[in-house]
Amino acid sequence: MNRRFAMVAVLAIALGALPVLAQGRGQRPGGPGGRGPGGPGGILGMVHQLDLTDTQKAQVRALMEDARSGGDPGGAVRTAEQTLHAAVLADAPDPQAIEGLKAAVNAAHASELDHRIEMMQKVAQILTPAQRQQLLKMQPPGPPRGGR
Repeated sequence: MNRRFAMVAVLAIALGALPVLAQGRGQRPGGPGGRGPGGPGGILGMVHQLDLTDTQKAQVRALMEDARSGGDPGGAVRTAEQTLHAAVLADAPDPQAIEGLKAAVNAAHASELDHRIEMMQKVAQILTPAQRQQLLKMQPPGPPRGGR
């Protein structure tokens, strides 16, 4: 009975993890369909709805290029989560390894948040006070339906 329950639980977790694993493939935060600082879910997506001057547009564009060359913090999150899922779904899960991987996922999320805040601060310096107020009034897009 216990063995049957364990097998059903592992199968349920595996089926639940498949959409999450598939969702991360082929997407980059900030790219088309991405949810990072440059994507539709980030502040830069909302900034483009403002009436920016040509100088501001150039500054935002330069900021986006710098962010792209600085690496992909979302990629570290996806990699950490995929590694954790593999450890959880292993034939013989190692609780200590899973705890370490949970810490790695948390650290990757914290790093991604730090990066997002840094981007927001840089954008805020480019905007006028009136544009910052207008941006505050905008509702950021929520996660896609059926998403995380």
